[in-house]
Amino acid sequence: MRESWVPLFGGDVYATPRRLVLLSNEAPEREPDEWVQGPPEKLRDKAAEGFARKQGVSVGELEVRDGFLGVTKAGRPLAEALPERLNELVRGLAFSKSMVWDQSGLRFARPVRWLCAKLDETTVEGFRGSTFGHRFTHGEIEIPHAREYFELLRKTDVEVDQDKRREQILGGLRELGLETPNERVLSEVVYLVESPIVQEATFDERFLQLPEQVIVTAMESHQRYFPLGGNRFAFVANGGDPKTVVAGNENVLEGRLEDASFTFERDVEHGIDELAKELKSITFVAGAGSFAQKTERLKALVHDLGGGEASQEAARLAKADQAAELVREFPDLEGHIGAEYARLAGYPEAVCAAIDEQYLPESAGGPLPETEAGRVLSAADKIDNLTVAFALGQKPTGSRDPYGLRRAAIGLCRLALESGLELDVPALVERDRVGLAEQGAEVKDDVADTADFVEERLEGLLDVPVEFVRAARAGGVSELGAVARLAETLAAAASSDEFERAYVAYDRANRLAGKADGASAALDAKLATDEAELALIQSLAGASPKIEAAIQAKDFQAALSAASELGPPVDRFFDEVLVMAEDKQVRANRLRLLLDVRDAVGALGDLSQIPR
Repeated sequence: MRESWVPLFGGDVYATPRRLVLLSNEAPEREPDEWVQGPPEKLRDKAAEGFARKQGVSVGELEVRDGFLGVTKAGRPLAEALPERLNELVRGLAFSKSMVWDQSGLRFARPVRWLCAKLDETTVEGFRGSTFGHRFTHGEIEIPHAREYFELLRKTDVEVDQDKRREQILGGLRELGLETPNERVLSEVVYLVESPIVQEATFDERFLQLPEQVIVTAMESHQRYFPLGGNRFAFVANGGDPKTVVAGNENVLEGRLEDASFTFERDVEHGIDELAKELKSITFVAGAGSFAQKTERLKALVHDLGGGEASQEAARLAKADQAAELVREFPDLEGHIGAEYARLAGYPEAVCAAIDEQYLPESAGGPLPETEAGRVLSAADKIDNLTVAFALGQKPTGSRDPYGLRRAAIGLCRLALESGLELDVPALVERDRVGLAEQGAEVKDDVADTADFVEERLEGLLDVPVEFVRAARAGGVSELGAVARLAETLAAAASSDEFERAYVAYDRANRLAGKADGASAALDAKLATDEAELALIQSLAGASPKIEAAIQAKDFQAALSAASELGPPVDRFFDEVLVMAEDKQVRANRLRLLLDVRDAVGALGDLSQIPR
């Protein structure tokens, strides 16, 4: 059921399971006036009379604005406009799935049972002036005045304000000892009840033999309950006899736990190694093979990431629980239950912890893996997910991201920035692409964009202007943490003389040579004759190796200092040397010299991205 009490302009929105409510205390007395534009003024003799007749005015009433004839039509009074406007608003509500509920043709997510609209004490034409209270305790009630709506509904056991319902639920949970409930469950339960009543219940203690995560998932994901520790839990009811409601919820949960217990015992009897053998028959992604093939790619990536024995073993078993009956019933348990099965099979805790942490972080700001093996496995899994999606042409577009690739990319960046994991994303992606191709996957698109997609996430994570991040991304390092440190070094030095000299060398060389054609393939020092030209060649020969060595050592401040040495000789070169000489060989050589300067300093990044 849905109820729409809708003002003409603005207002606050409220929602319960049975009603949508919009309330406005600032609706205008009438619609705004509307300017109706007609023909150009120069066509007055030919078109004015017809336009005026169509608008129901005389020719003398037409106005001129910006060279056009037109007329101002007064807005309708609010009471007159509301029926049409409210119908437009209700019909404009969109849902991912909707249906036609009666002969009016109105599409809505569920059948619309009543529409109530009040303008102060007046019922809007075409709507009703009554609503309904709590479905179990009250029937239809009249609304004498719009301002009485909330209070009347509260007297009929309906709290329309979702914020107040939330506070009522939180208060009830605090009384039972739960201070910080699962936010996802809480946000959902708030909209499942109109008169929230928090109650406590218990389940049979024999189910405490199950892993805690299984019990919690059965409560939260399936039933929207709140675990209280031990065999206690809380739930939010919408009324009813307390004893009956408690007993009913206890029976439902115990049925869930009974199923989970049976499935858990069957999986344990099967064993995690046997589950891993079944992965070859489970498709990972259409076009990218099975989970067994994904496991092989994970093992290769873990090796390239420097993972040790625990990481390798965790990679081998990481996806084994995809074959578990318990994960099919409770998808939220993937990873967690695999870790539990590995513990029961006697694997070292380092292996089990890595399996448990492989999907972390589960949100952009969620906790990262705490173990080294977990960080390595998490990174490998995210690299493979990204590579597969880009290779199959399924990269995110606009706001669509069905595979959570943006979250995976942010996770990689955080693993590099906060955990110190070295992630050379271009090399890892290429390694994974080769693995995909060798397995016969349907590689459709170039995966080169994957690294850019990941590095773009740095722009929102680093506390430096985005221009410095973009500049660093074009530098001579590809490892994520190094790109971040390079951006931070550039930003910190932006006001220094060293940065200014390096910037001048890059900018002046790039602006001329970067746009000119005809540079020679290699610099020929024998063609240089001017002293300023020879001085620049000599400076470049001294600075370039130092820049390269500093970049390789990730000593970006030293690289900046070496690059700054080229600033003065570049300035002198432009002051004293004619780059575009008439001699083609000399001109080509000088252009090559400038390109070499640009490329040497460019190891620090594309400094043209940074505004000066």
